[in-house]
Amino acid sequence: MSIIYLDFMDTTTELVRWDVPFAEARDPSVSLITERGGDAAMLVVAPSGIDQYPKYLVRFNRVLVSFCYEEAVSLDRDYRALTGIERSVCAYLWMDSPWLRASSGVADLLELSDLQHYLVFGGDSIVELIASGQPKVERLDSPGVIESRYEV
Repeated sequence: MSIIYLDFMDTTTELVRWDVPFAEARDPSVSLITERGGDAAMLVVAPSGIDQYPKYLVRFNRVLVSFCYEEAVSLDRDYRALTGIERSVCAYLWMDSPWLRASSGVADLLELSDLQHYLVFGGDSIVELIASGQPKVERLDSPGVIESRYEV
């Protein structure tokens, strides 16, 4: 387990390696798919690139917050400085995230007692999720179709 401490946004920041099969991928392809109005989400992670297998589907069933943005935008958040110690790690849990602490009142109201702040640093995108419950990780060894329904 790796721990990184830095001063960031008036807090001591602790990022811990998230124990997933793709944690040590170098600049993986990362996509975010949201469902149920954003209450559920899936990450599609391709550790060796978008056209390469295996890929991993990570399902989150109780999502409070999700962000997916261009890696270049992260310069304002200075994430590369935070993760620069371990260049080989792309997946983290942010144990003392200021956003996690700020969400505690809403989490209590929604009965989300076990919130975690997940970070995945991709080659083109960075994905952050604040979610409750343990995500499910599924390995995909060949192309498939993900169907999603959205009622309007």
